[in-house]
Amino acid sequence: MERARRLRLIVWTSLVLLTTVIIGVTIAAGPPAWLSGDQWRLDIEQALNAVGVVPGMVVGEAGAGDGYFTLPLARRVGPRGAVVANDISRRALASLETRARDEGLNNVQTVAGDVDDPRFPRRDLEVVVVVHAFHDFDKPVEWLVNLKKYLRPGARVAIIDRDPARGAESHFWPRDRIRGYAKDAGYDLVTSADADTDHLIMVFTPRSA
Repeated sequence: MERARRLRLIVWTSLVLLTTVIIGVTIAAGPPAWLSGDQWRLDIEQALNAVGVVPGMVVGEAGAGDGYFTLPLARRVGPRGAVVANDISRRALASLETRARDEGLNNVQTVAGDVDDPRFPRRDLEVVVVVHAFHDFDKPVEWLVNLKKYLRPGARVAIIDRDPARGAESHFWPRDRIRGYAKDAGYDLVTSADADTDHLIMVFTPRSA
């Protein structure tokens, strides 16, 4: 019995030491990517600058998820601006609402959309951003066509995603495919930029009649 007690003590001590080492390594390495907001390795401020988001804007976001891009977007447009965050997942939108509320961001409104229509509740959006989501759209052309009725004249649509030409996984869409969908939906590419790592930023505007 004494031997069993000593063995349990050794095992317990080893577990404590192992846990201490893991915690120490974690602290030294910094927070995990999902906690730090860098899981996509995207410089969000650079992306906002490239798209031209400024304080006071009315912005829509599609495929917002739980707010990875939405919250920085809301902080950028400020209290005089507004962000309408769209997703087809009500669970994700509920999480986004909680996060926005916790940060005191009262300029965020959420809306559940369809696979072919974002169903934004406004028709004066100046910019619409789609971040890390367009490659998952089932009906990208139909969606882009329906998007037009929510845009004010001269509005821009920015698609930000990882670029398979620069190392992203193959399920992400190359820029020519994205441009093709936009062209079929009646949009012209006005600018294309590479972000900090393996991202692309493509900004479109509805084609003039």
